[in-house]
Amino acid sequence: MKRIPLFPLLLIGALLTALSGRSAAAETSPAEGAEIVRAMSEAFQATSRAVIPSVVKIVVRRGSAESAAKGKLDLFGDFFSDFTGGKDRDVRSVGSGVLVSPSGIVLTNHHVIEDEGTITAELYDGRRFGVTSVKKDSLSDLAVLTLDAGQELPYLEFADSDAVEIGDWVLAIGTPFMLESSVSAGIISAKKRSLHDKEWGNYIQTDAAINPGNSGGPLVDLSGRIVGINTAIATVSGGYQGIGFAIPSNTARWIMKQLIEKGKVERAFLGAPGIPLSYEEARSLGLPPRVGIKTDTPYRDSPAVKAGVRTGDIILEFDGKTVDSPETFRTMVECADIDEPHTLTVLRKGEPERLTLSVRLEIRPEGYVGVPQTENLVEEGKHHADTGLGLMLIPMTDSAAQRLGAVPGSGVVILSVTPGGRAYRAGLRDGMVLLKLNDVPTPTLADYKRAAEPVSPDAPVKFEVIVKKELRVFTAPAAK
Repeated sequence: MKRIPLFPLLLIGALLTALSGRSAAAETSPAEGAEIVRAMSEAFQATSRAVIPSVVKIVVRRGSAESAAKGKLDLFGDFFSDFTGGKDRDVRSVGSGVLVSPSGIVLTNHHVIEDEGTITAELYDGRRFGVTSVKKDSLSDLAVLTLDAGQELPYLEFADSDAVEIGDWVLAIGTPFMLESSVSAGIISAKKRSLHDKEWGNYIQTDAAINPGNSGGPLVDLSGRIVGINTAIATVSGGYQGIGFAIPSNTARWIMKQLIEKGKVERAFLGAPGIPLSYEEARSLGLPPRVGIKTDTPYRDSPAVKAGVRTGDIILEFDGKTVDSPETFRTMVECADIDEPHTLTVLRKGEPERLTLSVRLEIRPEGYVGVPQTENLVEEGKHHADTGLGLMLIPMTDSAAQRLGAVPGSGVVILSVTPGGRAYRAGLRDGMVLLKLNDVPTPTLADYKRAAEPVSPDAPVKFEVIVKKELRVFTAPAAK
C-alpha cells in the first residue's frame, strides 16, 4: 500500500493544537481558518490517492442461459438501464470490494455476490479480472474473492477497529449507483451498534455517505487503513440519510482468515443465552449502566453447563474485557480460540464476591438448536427441534399462555432460536408463541411438524406469532 504523506496530518495537528491554546475571546482569522480547511483537504486528497487503487467495483452478470431464464432482475436494474443506455441489461448486481493482499484477495459483502452469475472485479485504472475462488459467510455478510490476476496488485492494510474513537475522521470508498471510485468523508458516529435483523451486534456507525453500491467497500482512516467494511444503511427513503454501518475491521479480518484457511467460519459458542440488564437491575447490583448481562437457562451439555454457569448469573467480563450487551458478548465468544481456556467474571445471587469461572469453548455445530437445561420442559416427546429453521419448540401450558398473552391451545412456545438461523434472521426470539407456519395453524407440536414438512430452503417462510401479547407476522427469505 502506498504510504500516506504525513505532512497534511501533522499540519492539521499543529494548527489545532495552536488554536486550542487561544483564549475563548480570541478569534480565528480568515487566513488561519482557510489554512485549517486547506490542510484537511490535503489530508483527504492524500488518503484518497493512496486508497482508491485498491478499491474494486464488483459486477455480477448473468452467467448462463439458465440463470437468465429465471428472469430475476437486480434491485437497481432500471437504474442501470437508464445509466448505461440499456447496454448492460445482463447486470444482476453491482457493489464494491477492497484488495487486502498483493496476490489478489478481495474482501466484500456476501450480499454483493450472492446472485448467480459471472463475477468481475474492475480496478480504478481500468484493469478487469475474473474470479477463481469465492468463499462466503452469509451470517456475517462477508465474502472473500480470489482474482485471476497473475500479478501483484495494490492493497490496503487493516487498522485496529477496537482503537477507533468516536469522532475520528473516516472516508468511505466504493461504487454507489455505479459511480466508480466515489469518496465520501465523515466521522465515526458510534461503535458497537446492533441491527435488528443481524446477529452480530458490533457495527461501526458513520455519517460518511453510504449508498447502494457502496456495500463491500472499505471505510478507512486518514492513514489509509481499513477501519471497516461498509455493509448497511438506516433509511426510510432507500438512500443516504446520514446513518451508515460498517463491519469492524477486527471482525472482518477474523472472518476472512477463517474463510481462507478453512473455507467456512467455525464459531465458538458458550451455550448460555444472554439477556440485557435493565437499568433497575444494574442499579440494585451496584453496577454502572451497560455493564454486564444476565444469563438465561444454559443449554444442556454446553460449555456453559460444564463451566458451572447458572441461570441468572451476571456476566461482567470475558477474558478481562467488559461485557456490555448480549450481541457484543456473542461476538467475543464466537471469535475466541477453542484450544485455550477462557475466564468469565460473574456475579451470582447469594454470593458476596465476584466469581471467576474457567470455560473451554466448543465449535457450534451446523444447525445447532440448544436444549435448555430444564428437565420438565424437554421431556421425551414434549419438545421438537427444527434444525432447518433453527427452532426449539414446546407445547403451550395454561400458565404459559396466561403469561405470554395467548389463548391456551392456540400455538406452540418457542423455547429457543438458533442465532443466525432462518427463524432468527426473520426476527423470531425465545418466548414467542407460534400460531401459524406458512398460514397453517400450529396448535400442537404434531401440527407444527406437518406444517414444517413441506418447507423448502428455496422458498420464503411466514411465521405468525404472539410477541408481548401482540399478533405479529415475520417472514424469512429463501435461504441462499
